[in-house]
Amino acid sequence: MEQNMELQHVIYDILKTQIQFGIYRFGERLPTIEEESRLFHVSIKTIRAAYQRLQKESYITMSQKVGVKVKVQYSEQNIRLHIQGFFSRHKDALIDLSCSMRPLFSQAQWLGFRNATPELLNKMERLFMQKEVLPPHLMIQLLQYIYGSLNNDLLMRLVCQVFMFYQAPFLSVPENLKNLETQGYHPFLHMIDLCREQMWTQLRADVDAFQEHLSHTLQQLYNRHSGQPLSVPQIRFAWSGYKKASQIRYSLGMELLVSISRGEYPAGSYLPSVNKLAQDKQVSVSTVRRAFSVLNGIGVTKSVNGAGTQVLPLCEIADNCDFTQQTVRNRMLEHAQSLQLLALSCKEVTELTIASVNAEAIELCKERLHTLQRTQRYELAAYGILGIIAQYAPYDTIRTVYTALFQQLLWGYPLRSMREDRETLNALFLPYFHSFMDCLERGDAAGLSSKLEALLHREVNFAAGQLVKLGIEEAAGLVLPDTDQ
Repeated sequence: MEQNMELQHVIYDILKTQIQFGIYRFGERLPTIEEESRLFHVSIKTIRAAYQRLQKESYITMSQKVGVKVKVQYSEQNIRLHIQGFFSRHKDALIDLSCSMRPLFSQAQWLGFRNATPELLNKMERLFMQKEVLPPHLMIQLLQYIYGSLNNDLLMRLVCQVFMFYQAPFLSVPENLKNLETQGYHPFLHMIDLCREQMWTQLRADVDAFQEHLSHTLQQLYNRHSGQPLSVPQIRFAWSGYKKASQIRYSLGMELLVSISRGEYPAGSYLPSVNKLAQDKQVSVSTVRRAFSVLNGIGVTKSVNGAGTQVLPLCEIADNCDFTQQTVRNRMLEHAQSLQLLALSCKEVTELTIASVNAEAIELCKERLHTLQRTQRYELAAYGILGIIAQYAPYDTIRTVYTALFQQLLWGYPLRSMREDRETLNALFLPYFHSFMDCLERGDAAGLSSKLEALLHREVNFAAGQLVKLGIEEAAGLVLPDTDQ
């Protein structure tokens, strides 16, 4: 199933939910396909397919003359049952996600506000004057404005996925909306005022408070219905870092890249044959060939006539990487964007994780760092810690997101061979390594998280700088807080 099929299912599900929740009633018009495309940040083709499915299932009617109208008619009791059923099926995932929002997004949201121009702040404020805009549509536009100022498509895809899974249905329940505003004043309006007054410390406190308030309001909803049975199959939150997540060539290519990075296929060795991989992975031969093409494109492997696909040594990867291929350029950019997301969230996520794990996880983290020490690969210390976080973070949402981001980092293989010589690398990264080990020994979660954040900031700047030199200009727009903030 291709990603546009997945997206149209998500859009279909949101629109069906809004109809079932009574946001759109019998005979009322829905936004046009073009309007929904802008609101949900997806293609017109995706919206049209979702609308066609709704029409086929008799939720709506579509015509050029009158547009899109709700066909189904629900009673108030039907609407209440729909709301209860949705939140019952999503309970575990929504509570987990709501607890993950602040560590994952608060820093990025604060920086997005801070990076907004006066013109963008005015555009956000004007949205609140459009009384006909529904709360879910208002929120997705605000989020696009705020996070869009960080110039990270990967972040936007994650934000939109979270919105469609959590915030869109949450904001479609009228009683939830009453709890979000204070005396009729939306928290985002207050944040806009703080931006104009440049009260950045207070802005960060308000961003954190808003995320916590969302989580509290969600918990209140479940408390109100606590007497009802919730023993129903649960729907998990899922996210992939790929724009076209289900393109199997990328999934297979990443799986092979992980194996290469772990040393399962050392430099000079050959990957399994096309036919063997196709049989082992239960994919087509053409899919395997496409995956090999991706690995060849980033310079990790090369095809040898009559022999197969050979793994190249690190020192040769950059020279063999074809930076003219758009696919390769996209993967390199997503590597840098993943670093930016991790740099913006790692401080809170790391502190939360290290403070919650058991002694076994701490020992595993130290062992991974010791392995890097034995091979003198100190520049990979941050990766070792991020791998532990992806495995042991206390919330499933964070584990899901960090696992996807960690995998995206591996596309940056060609950048590794553009590093300085080994002696210079060791001098640069050894102090970070010693700090990490010291913090782990003392159980200093705050110290470890601060050092990791500082190192990831350095890594983002390095990756962006190298990509700009290679002509990937989009990397120049990646935004991080100033070091003194």
